[in-house]
Amino acid sequence: MNTELSGRVVLITGASSGIGAATALEFAKYNSKLISFFCSRFERLQELKSQILNQYSGTQIHIDGVDVRNKQAIDDAIENLPQGFKDIDVLFNNAGLAIGFEPLEKKPQEEIQTVLETNVYGIIYAIQAVLPGMKERNSGDIIMMGSISGQQSHGFGNSIYAASKHAIEGITESLRKELVKTKIRVLIIRPGSVETEFTLNRSRGSPGFSEIYYSGYDPLNAKDIAECVVFGANRPTNVVISELTVLPNAQADIVTIHRDNKIDLFDALAEKYNK
Repeated sequence: MNTELSGRVVLITGASSGIGAATALEFAKYNSKLISFFCSRFERLQELKSQILNQYSGTQIHIDGVDVRNKQAIDDAIENLPQGFKDIDVLFNNAGLAIGFEPLEKKPQEEIQTVLETNVYGIIYAIQAVLPGMKERNSGDIIMMGSISGQQSHGFGNSIYAASKHAIEGITESLRKELVKTKIRVLIIRPGSVETEFTLNRSRGSPGFSEIYYSGYDPLNAKDIAECVVFGANRPTNVVISELTVLPNAQADIVTIHRDNKIDLFDALAEKYNK
């Protein structure tokens, strides 16, 4: 399939599951060359690699274990990429997480650092590693995984995650202005409610939590967001989908979700975590 993406080198951080894995599969349809960074769950990424190669036998894929919180690890991984992968055309800054629903005064220091270092520092380090090559070639896409939490926040344990996504909004806006004289595009995707392992991990694996969290309406899935990422990267080079907010039909904003079963999720969270 000949498109804007054929043969382009795409680096995806946090690619072992969820939106990252779905995006790798979506780019593979377009004959892109894939670089997948992961921090853990190597077996999951190997399974994804096998799935991609089985479905799209001509796809080239390179996987590497990189903790995005470690700037030196990112720099080394980029420096040591195999031939054919060194000129990165698309950076999808997807790696990120949230931990727990506790109010701010109860957030453990270690968890605060983990969220901010992953969601903010990791994005900065990846951009710093990739951008010089893009500038040299005067081309490339930097795609940020934002969130509606970068523009709004609810009051139930969202402070640190929202802070990280607000930071991404600021980085994105500033970077776009820094690069306005170049042909490098900067895009941000802001998902609403997406049913992936993200929420299960955030709830620390609480049994049944995801079923309650997503009950009574149809949330987005990882493929919905992956298609938006690829759509943005696949526009003609003079077209920039600079920002895109994607919500399920039942969601109007971060707290307004119509649930057929009338569950008030945030009341439940307040009762459970704000004691």
